[in-house]
Amino acid sequence: MDSDEDLARKLQAQFDEEERLAREQENEDAIFAQTLASQSHDMSESDEDVVEVNRNEEVPVRELVDLDSDVEDAEKEEGSSLQMIGSTSKTVPQHTISDDETDIEDIETESNSKATEKLQYSPSKESSPKKTPVPEHALSDDETDIEDLELPSEVPKKINKAENDQADSGSTVTEKQTSNSLTKMRSGHHISDDDTDTEELAVQAEVAQPPKTEKENEKKLSVSGSQSTPLRKDGSMEQANSSKKRPVCKFGADCYRKNPWHLEEFYHPHLEDKDGAGAKRKSESSNSISEPAEKRRRESDSGSSARKGSFSNKNMPFPARLAASSPFNFFVNKSYSIKETHEDPLSLVFPDLLNPKLGEIVESVQLNFMVDLEFLMTNYKAGKIESKPLLVMYGQMEGNPRDYPAVTCTKVNLPFQYGTHHTKMMIFEYTDSLRVVVHTANLVPNDWYEKTQGYWISPAFPLLEEGKAGLLDGESPTRFKRDLVDYLTSYKAPDLTRWSHIIKKYDFTNCNAVFVGSSPGYHAGEHKDKWGHMKARRAIRQHGGSWTSSVPVIAQCSSIGSLGKDAKSWLSGELGMSLTGAPGVCASAPKVNVIYPSEDDVRNSSEGWMGGSCLPYNSGTHAKQTWLTECMHCWRSDRRKRTRVMPHIKTYTRLNKSQSAAQFFLLTSANISKAAWGTLQKQNTQLFIRSYEAGILLLPKFLTDTSEFPLSAKDLLLPYDIPLTPYPSGVSPWFMNTDKSQPDIFGRTYP
Repeated sequence: MDSDEDLARKLQAQFDEEERLAREQENEDAIFAQTLASQSHDMSESDEDVVEVNRNEEVPVRELVDLDSDVEDAEKEEGSSLQMIGSTSKTVPQHTISDDETDIEDIETESNSKATEKLQYSPSKESSPKKTPVPEHALSDDETDIEDLELPSEVPKKINKAENDQADSGSTVTEKQTSNSLTKMRSGHHISDDDTDTEELAVQAEVAQPPKTEKENEKKLSVSGSQSTPLRKDGSMEQANSSKKRPVCKFGADCYRKNPWHLEEFYHPHLEDKDGAGAKRKSESSNSISEPAEKRRRESDSGSSARKGSFSNKNMPFPARLAASSPFNFFVNKSYSIKETHEDPLSLVFPDLLNPKLGEIVESVQLNFMVDLEFLMTNYKAGKIESKPLLVMYGQMEGNPRDYPAVTCTKVNLPFQYGTHHTKMMIFEYTDSLRVVVHTANLVPNDWYEKTQGYWISPAFPLLEEGKAGLLDGESPTRFKRDLVDYLTSYKAPDLTRWSHIIKKYDFTNCNAVFVGSSPGYHAGEHKDKWGHMKARRAIRQHGGSWTSSVPVIAQCSSIGSLGKDAKSWLSGELGMSLTGAPGVCASAPKVNVIYPSEDDVRNSSEGWMGGSCLPYNSGTHAKQTWLTECMHCWRSDRRKRTRVMPHIKTYTRLNKSQSAAQFFLLTSANISKAAWGTLQKQNTQLFIRSYEAGILLLPKFLTDTSEFPLSAKDLLLPYDIPLTPYPSGVSPWFMNTDKSQPDIFGRTYP
């Protein structure tokens, strides 16, 4: 057996050789990508006749995919063939983006019943569904789309200003957010860093209160491009016409944000000095700023030293809350319509990730499925890094990259039909360190405002000493650095190859998470255990401890693919076995409990029926796997005040018999689908994956040096409630393609 040093040298030599080949083929990549986009996919997927993918072969590409399709299901129909849908389309219909794993049979059966028209939401009972403007999540869910039925252009058409103004009138905040298009959710709260430190505020000069605005402006919430009020040299705001230039803060008197960005950009009538409230607010702010530095330091130290996510002050600045969240570093987002979620110290908003106290960003990369470029760059502008180089790797995009000189946008083409670039990950390079964020949110407003999302934020990885830049230098016990570099190089994209070189310069020794990625391809031999559920299986088997197979796995998701005739076909037989760390497929596969919102969960959500816009499971797929209903559980998150905030988060775990502790915790972009996790073929010697996914696996061995995670606010705080709530008798899962005659909380039916 090779020694560790020999193995390290071999691995380094192998990696160097791969990099050399990648550089030689850099010029061929562009031609290769064009060829892929023009060819059709005819590769067999059966276990008996699987074609190995060679990196030098031209593999045909299907850029867009149908609802929930598995070719395996389609092949069961004699004479059926996989047709490429036309490359041009009209206006994208309601809910055009859906799950990446719908059966072809589902598409064929629904095509004659005008399925796309059924997906049209109605903002009110009286309005016609067919004429409804495209809603917020029209380009979302996180996974493939019926958009594939009408291949759209890469820059979808936005709703015009007239439609925006009409929808604004007489709407509540929640109704407006849920019934408008992707571009309409331009509320400035996505740029508000609600956790600005008092020390940061002290740097700002005292800001005078803006003048009173007109009553009609108090009632109407503007979502168009807002103009910030400039600051004079003395620190006061410009008064001239400021009430007309700035939109009213949609949260009114409930607004709790204190940072200068937000106060500059949005008008707050309740802060007027007329009744003395403004003076009181100003006095309180001044008192806060003038607090003794020693007192502020003690409060910050108290939060930072809190054990495993225990917080003494929910209003601590985000960097302090991030430090206090160690070793889990697991956050959810704030839901703006559910005020109670704002009180959660383990919650965040987008600008928190750009907080300058986390480091001075010099360059970054965003990997995602859905990207609203204007939303993304508005946040970057708020963080004052819009001029810093940014690489965006995407599946679908809205916006014009030419409007942002510092941004490079690259569409990720997939080598297999029904695959998706579904990864959600950020990498920030600072002046002296690097940070990775693995999460579940598309870069679109509604995903950050009204859906439950999950975020794992790595520690800041420092530069290696003495200018080292080796793959094995500064590696963590979890192999995170090597696995991340392998994942980025699997794209065979020059821009990401450059980022793999950047990553090698940093020391990942203090990383306690295992990177679990999925990369499209037929993975055999030593590569089979590098990806998908087989990667999770290897890590849990080696480091997760020994648990009995009678303990179920909990899989919580926002989409479900075609899983087979029974649980043993794949859900328990492959995914479930991997999440127990079992060495192979066997008859004693564990039960998998699935958390997926019921129809009633969606009806009573903060967005009503529109809350289902990120839940693309359909009735046709479910009809072929009704056995799954026995495994399904409602979405309940009362402990974290998120029961009414529909989940776009995806998590997997396994609890002990008393449900007081967990064997592991896995946060990922991967839903319950073969395309995402992979399926074993050729007598289990090969793993076939269609999509790009990224996740992190937390194991007690690397975080707490114990055999399990206690479930508590001081340790691991799950995003849902334990014990689980099974579906009541007669309750069905949420289906995106069926009519709902019962009114939701806003009195609306569906569609």
